[in-house]
Amino acid sequence: MTVVPRRHLYLTALAILLIVLLLLVFISVSTYRNFNRERDAAMQTVRRQALTLINALEAGARAGMMMQMVGKDAIGNLVHEIGRSGDVIYLYLVNADGEVVHHSTPSLEGTRALWHPDFERAGDVRARVRRLAGDVHVYEVAKPFAPMGSHPAVTLPSSGDPSAVSQTHFHSRATVYLGMTMAAYEAARQSDLQHAMIMGGIVLALGGGVIYFFIVIRSYYLLSRTLQETRDYTRQVLASMAHGVLSIDTAGKVVTSNQQALFLLGLPATTINPLDLKTVFDFQETGIVRTIHRGVPVMNREIRYQRNKGDWLPLLLTVTPIQDEAGNRSGAVVVIRDLSQIKRLEEQVRRAEKLAAVGRLAAGVAHEIRNPLSSIRGFAYLLGRGHGEETPEREYADVMVREIDRINRVVTDLLNFSRPMTLEPEITMLPELIDHVVSLVSADAKKHGVEIQIACEPSIPRMTLDPNQITQALLNLMLNAINAIERGGVVDIRASTVDEGAGVEIQVTDNGQGIDPDVQDKIFEPFYTTRERGTGLGLAMVRKIAENHDGTINVESPPPEKNSGTRFTLSLRNMKATP
Repeated sequence: MTVVPRRHLYLTALAILLIVLLLLVFISVSTYRNFNRERDAAMQTVRRQALTLINALEAGARAGMMMQMVGKDAIGNLVHEIGRSGDVIYLYLVNADGEVVHHSTPSLEGTRALWHPDFERAGDVRARVRRLAGDVHVYEVAKPFAPMGSHPAVTLPSSGDPSAVSQTHFHSRATVYLGMTMAAYEAARQSDLQHAMIMGGIVLALGGGVIYFFIVIRSYYLLSRTLQETRDYTRQVLASMAHGVLSIDTAGKVVTSNQQALFLLGLPATTINPLDLKTVFDFQETGIVRTIHRGVPVMNREIRYQRNKGDWLPLLLTVTPIQDEAGNRSGAVVVIRDLSQIKRLEEQVRRAEKLAAVGRLAAGVAHEIRNPLSSIRGFAYLLGRGHGEETPEREYADVMVREIDRINRVVTDLLNFSRPMTLEPEITMLPELIDHVVSLVSADAKKHGVEIQIACEPSIPRMTLDPNQITQALLNLMLNAINAIERGGVVDIRASTVDEGAGVEIQVTDNGQGIDPDVQDKIFEPFYTTRERGTGLGLAMVRKIAENHDGTINVESPPPEKNSGTRFTLSLRNMKATP
């Protein structure tokens, strides 16, 4: 799952929110402006209709008075006719005394008017909404009755009828009241209300949608962040594991891995993701194919893996299937454990057990052999001195003394090897110590016609180590090298710093015939030797001294850049460097 960055996520949300807010504002303003528009328009229409009818009444009255010129008032007929219109509820005329003189309902003529609006000018109009019985709303318009327009004092043609003049004056001071039905207004009001409710629903829907959208966005972000944190935590756990971990799909392709897995397999990070694990492990031999196809786990299977560098690494494989609750498998998890340290510890335990046995043997040998050897040597020496120097008896006695001395040295080496070695560290200049070792073996080298070459880096710091033990180790390596080559050979001893000066490596290289690869793993074991007069304790002592200094001793035969010879590398990596 791809996690959207929080900033991008909220920018998108804010953009959507802005658009929705603009829509809400537009809808709200439009609804507010249109809410009363239709109702007001209906009201204005009713008002115009009322004024039109009143004007028609006035025009009709004016026309009747101009044409008839006799004592018949035609206004009452006009009131009755106009009152029959579909939109007119009632129409009546009130004189100056408040008495209804004409009414669309004749039975109401002669009653008193209940509404007496004030008019400042002759053309003023007053209106009100009135509710009748039965909850009927009426739009009532009141206006001064002006049948003669803006000139109420009109001179009529002479007819000799004074009643016509009185009627003209009477009606000119009257007020006309017109009640119009509000059905259109009510319909408009209902339409406005429905429109407002629809717009309100739309606004609520949009608002709810925005809220829901933000809830979804926040939930998505929280879920994404939780998934990312879980993924990061899982990745950190895998990266922090001491063992290599790989996950593969059903085709054997690597899906995920940690750094330790890459290190153990000797693979670069750029090639691991598309890597087919079948090119690294034999799926049939390791049992991985059964885990993928049948779900059978592989538990603690030991294998030997050869890395690109050519070195062999003991590994412990554990393979378990990846499957869901329904049992559907999607791959496997491969856990790789480096057994090098365990193998070294096992080897150390075996050596310790062997050394313990050697120690017990050495104690018995020292007690049971050394005392008789001293007596035998003494008697052999005396027997030899009892004969002349050139006699066979003297020669035989000297041979006996030398062989007894050799046996005594073997017993001494055996005792020294079996004893625990106690470090007596001193600040030592390693180049000077190497020069001292070379001086000790120079006589043997000259005797065998061997040249010794020395190369020490000038940057080697002073080291804290046991000079006597390191001298013994280098002496054994140098003597083995001198005895392993023929006359005219070369022994090269080099020293260099490693780990930025925190340790040193000392290499002793000869150009002899080399060591058979089949016996290279045995040469550091006690009493193993290929020389007729060797004790087999020299290299075993070198390894013991190296381990006593938290170092290692390795052999290469032949060395990488040569076709023959042997190179021993004494690594003292964990020694304390002194400036």
